[in-house]
Amino acid sequence: ELLATHQREVPELLAELQGIASGCGLPFRIVLAVSLAEELSYFAPVEMGLRANRSADHCSDYAFCTAAHCADVHNEDGDLADGKLFTGFVRLGASNFTVLNYAGDLLGGMSAMAFNSHGLAFSLNWVGPASCDTRGLGRNFVSRLLLEATSWEEAREVISRRHAVGHNYQLMDFRRRQIANFEVAQEKVSERRILEPFFHANQYQTLEVPGQIINNSSSHRLARVAQLPKPQTPEDALRILGDQEDRSYPIFHDNLSHARGELSDWTLASVLFDLDKGSVELMAGNPASLKVQRRFLVPTGRPPSTGPRSKDVLI
Repeated sequence: ELLATHQREVPELLAELQGIASGCGLPFRIVLAVSLAEELSYFAPVEMGLRANRSADHCSDYAFCTAAHCADVHNEDGDLADGKLFTGFVRLGASNFTVLNYAGDLLGGMSAMAFNSHGLAFSLNWVGPASCDTRGLGRNFVSRLLLEATSWEEAREVISRRHAVGHNYQLMDFRRRQIANFEVAQEKVSERRILEPFFHANQYQTLEVPGQIINNSSSHRLARVAQLPKPQTPEDALRILGDQEDRSYPIFHDNLSHARGELSDWTLASVLFDLDKGSVELMAGNPASLKVQRRFLVPTGRPPSTGPRSKDVLI
């Protein structure tokens, strides 16, 4: 049923998956199943033990867009085995975009960061509706389509397409200096314009979703952030995303937190989207250290900010 939906709605993305399957020498149905792993898990027999995986401990975002600063910081969390991320600078026809992507997934479908030549960027968080609707698109396919958006309005239309399950998007427009948090559950969508600091983990906070799946890690991260002062600068937000005070379910997950008894997963990458500087920074190690591993420039239509730039990449 899911295959039939995608053949009808996004045949061009199935062609991309065919290319991935051919390139890595795997059957197409295997690569498709990987891209729809979240959606398919709703139908897994209980004895397979896969349904519990829907209670994911994946990702955090802290966004704000005040008169002084407009930024989003993102922790990309997941299983340690998923840590094979790569940077892609992609031109496909008229499309031009940059992603930090998981190997084997649709570009932008599962990514730690993504932005295109129109100044649109996004980060993604897992959320868990109670059921799967096979008439909707897989979340990876929606975010792949989002890379093709040329305007805020077009991006909103993409996000609003019926999902098989649901997803959370932080959508950023570097040219118009604005951020919004979108929560989607199948055909239901909420849009929350970000002004004052807003933290999002892995549960619906704006959209009413009966029976949603909430995990311990998300509840602990939200509780810990509530104890901390709201960030006033991007650096403040990075320090919060590096917080490890909660020993069982910290905001930032690494070897140190696991040695202390962490019960959650791993942070695979931390990213700063700075809409004022027109840059996306991939942090090195714990983001609280404020060390930048790589810096990317995003088209803003404004003169670039001054100052030293190490390892800049222009698309």
